[in-house]
Amino acid sequence: MSDVRAPGRRPTSPWWACAALLLAWVAVLGMVLTREGLAEEDGPTLRWLVQHRSGPLDRVFEAISSTPLDGAAAGLGAALVVLVAVRTRSLRPLLVLGASVAGAVVLAELVKTLVGRARPAAAVMLGAPETGSGFPSAHTLVLTALAGGVALVVWRVTSSALVRTGAVGAAAAAAVAIGISRLYLGDHWFTDVLASYALAGAVLAAVAALTPPRAAPA
Repeated sequence: MSDVRAPGRRPTSPWWACAALLLAWVAVLGMVLTREGLAEEDGPTLRWLVQHRSGPLDRVFEAISSTPLDGAAAGLGAALVVLVAVRTRSLRPLLVLGASVAGAVVLAELVKTLVGRARPAAAVMLGAPETGSGFPSAHTLVLTALAGGVALVVWRVTSSALVRTGAVGAAAAAAVAIGISRLYLGDHWFTDVLASYALAGAVLAAVAALTPPRAAPA
C-alpha cells in the first residue's frame, strides 16, 4: 500500500511550495513598490559592498558573472543531464532541465517588462554598465533555475544521501555565488536578487510537480 500512496502525494506537495514561493515574491514586490521593509536595505547593502571592494574580490566576482564561466557551468550541467538521460533511457531529465531554464527565462523577461524597476546608478557598477530593468536579476533567476534543475534530475536518479546532499549543496552554492556577484558588481539591488530566488524556486517546484518521476515497479 505504501508504494501506491506515495506517488499520489508527489504531484501535490511541490504545488504548495510553488504557491508559498510565489507569495514570498509578491511580498518582496510589495516592499519594492512601497520602498518599505527589505527594500529599505537596498541602498545600505549596496553602499557597504562598494566600500568593501578590493582588487582580488573584483576579479573573483567579475569571473563569477562572466559569460564564459556561466556558459561553461551551463554546459557542464547540461552534459550531466544528457548523461543521465542516456543511462536511464528517458527524455524526462532533459524535459526537467529544459522546462526549468525556459520557464526562468520567460518569467524573468515578463516580470522585468511589467515592473520596470531601475537598476543602481551606472557609476557604482563595475565593468560595462548594465542596462534595462533590474527586477528581478535575470542572471540569478536563470542560473539558479538551471542549477536547481540539474540537482532535481540527480536527486531523482539516486537514493544516495551523499550524492543528493552534494547535488543540492552545489546548486545552492552556485545560486548564492551568482546572487552575491550581481550585488557586489552593483548591477542589482538586494531585493532584485531575493525576488530572483523566490521565482527560481517557484519555477523548480512547478517543474517538479509537472514532471513527476516514474513510479517504481510494484
